[in-house]
Amino acid sequence: MGETELKIFVVIINLILLVFIGGIIIFFLKYQQRKLISEKEKALLNQQHAQEMLHARLEVQQQTMQDIGREIHDNVGQLLTVASISAYQVAYDDVCPAVNDRISGVGQLIDRCLSELRSLSRNLTDEVAEMADLVSLIEGECERINELHVCLISCTCNDAGFTLSNVTKNFIHRIVQEFIQNSLKHAECANINIEFTYGNEGLRTRIRDDGKGFDVEAPASADSGIGLVNMRKRAELMGAEYAMQSAPGQGTTLEMFIPASQLKFN
Repeated sequence: MGETELKIFVVIINLILLVFIGGIIIFFLKYQQRKLISEKEKALLNQQHAQEMLHARLEVQQQTMQDIGREIHDNVGQLLTVASISAYQVAYDDVCPAVNDRISGVGQLIDRCLSELRSLSRNLTDEVAEMADLVSLIEGECERINELHVCLISCTCNDAGFTLSNVTKNFIHRIVQEFIQNSLKHAECANINIEFTYGNEGLRTRIRDDGKGFDVEAPASADSGIGLVNMRKRAELMGAEYAMQSAPGQGTTLEMFIPASQLKFN
């Protein structure tokens, strides 16, 4: 074999090796690409499954609340109505004048309980609330509180036309209600500001009072602690980012952000 033939042979061998190595590299890159695609598809399926489970959980919880509201209205409300009528009837019959005032007092207490239960039942089963948008619901809450002249509440929104599912809307509504209730009962505040900021990224909610505040690291009281836990749990169920900030003498601020993906799904 001549020198020229040897050089040609070496070049051919090198080309074959380069093609072989290139083939291995291309195969490896394709494998990695297919693996990444497969992992992304698997992660997407897992996310969709988690979202479906969350949605089912939210729907079950909402349906449970409605069922409880109907039971309160149909059964407990009826029993309290009968008890109230019976108490007033005994007082009216004047069977025992010495205890008439006490019986009337019991009747009034039953009436108050009945009123509270009816209000709770309406909150749990109110079909009008399902038809209204979130901002209208919150503005209604503000109007009712402002009529009492105990605190001034304002609600602002950069885009009042955004829409939410009933489940998400009701959860946000409950969180706002709970914050207002805690502020009125414990914060001794003069003002409460509610802000909704809606955009392509999602919905941001910010609620602030100018009350006396509290130490967020300290153990919560039995009265307010349940409300704080409920607010956080509802936020978690919606897949929302949630933060409560407060300090003695500095008021309390709640910030919550729900990504657009969660809003669309819920």
